[in-house]
Amino acid sequence: MKFLRTLAVYLLMLPTVLLSLLPLCVHRVLARVVAWLLGDVLKYRMSVIRTNLSGTFPDLTEDGVTTLSRDYYQHIADIICETVWSLTRSYRHIKRRGVCSVTGGEALEGLFEKYGSVAVLLGHTGNWELLPGLPVYSDEATYGYDNVVSAYHPMSNRLSEELFLHLRSFHRFKRKNLVSSGSFLRYALEHRNERKVYFFIADQCPEGKGGLETDFLGLRTEWVTGAEAIARRTGMPVAYIGINRSGRSRYVINCETICEDARATQPGEITKAFASLLERDIRDDRANWLWSHRRWKNIWNYEKNKQ
Repeated sequence: MKFLRTLAVYLLMLPTVLLSLLPLCVHRVLARVVAWLLGDVLKYRMSVIRTNLSGTFPDLTEDGVTTLSRDYYQHIADIICETVWSLTRSYRHIKRRGVCSVTGGEALEGLFEKYGSVAVLLGHTGNWELLPGLPVYSDEATYGYDNVVSAYHPMSNRLSEELFLHLRSFHRFKRKNLVSSGSFLRYALEHRNERKVYFFIADQCPEGKGGLETDFLGLRTEWVTGAEAIARRTGMPVAYIGINRSGRSRYVINCETICEDARATQPGEITKAFASLLERDIRDDRANWLWSHRRWKNIWNYEKNKQ
C-alpha cells in the first residue's frame, strides 16, 4: 500500500513539475483560465464565499459582492499557478523576480537575535505558500532553515498528506521543518534552549470551539489560542507577519512585533493583537484572504445561506 501511495504521489508530481517549467507570464495567463473555471464553471464554494463577504462587509451591494467574489477567484487562481511555478525556482530567483519582498524584517531579526526564539503568527493572506523562502527574501535574516519550524495540520487522507509533504519539502524547506500542531507544544518545550523561529497560521476556529472570542470583521469570532499558549508557556517574544499584495504576483511580507515577553501578557492579549492586525490587512485589501472556508459556523448555517 505504501509503495502504491508513493507511486501515485510521483505520478501526480510529474505533470506538476513539468508545468512548473513554464515562465511566470504563462502562469499568469493560465491563472485567468483557472479563475474562470473556479468561479463561472465549477462555482467553487460560491455560497460560502458570498455569505462570508456579505456578512463581513455589509456596505457591499449585491453587485459589489459579485465583483469582490470575482476578485477573490482570481486571487486564488494566482496562488495556485504561482505555487506551481515556484516549484522549479529557487527562493533567490523568486526574490530577484520581485515576487516576494520583505519590510520590517529587522523587527523579526531583532527578536531572534535578542531572545533566541520567536513565535510568528500569520493568517491566510497573500500567497502564504511562498513564505518558506523568508530566510532568503529578507536581507536582515541571520536565521536559516536549521532554525525554522512551521506548525501544520495533518490530513486525514494519507495520499493527500504525502503529496502535501512532498510539495512543501521541494526546496530548502524540508519535512524536518514541519511539526504537527498536536505535537507542537512538546516540540517547543524539548527545544526551548535552541534558537528557533516558529510559524503558526492562526486563523480563527470555525466550529465555535475556540478558547477566545473577539469581534472580528464585525462578527462574533472564536479563535484557537494554542500558539499564544505555547508562547506564554515558553516566554517567547511574538511577531506578526502579513503578506500584502502590491500587484499580481507581487507580495510584500511585513513583519511587526506583538510583544517581547509573552509571559508578561494577559491571557488572550496576544491573540487579540493578532486578530486586530489581521483585520487591518484584510480591510486594506478585501480579496486578499482565504474566503472560501466556512469561517463562522458558530453563527450561521452556510447551507441556509446559499445564493
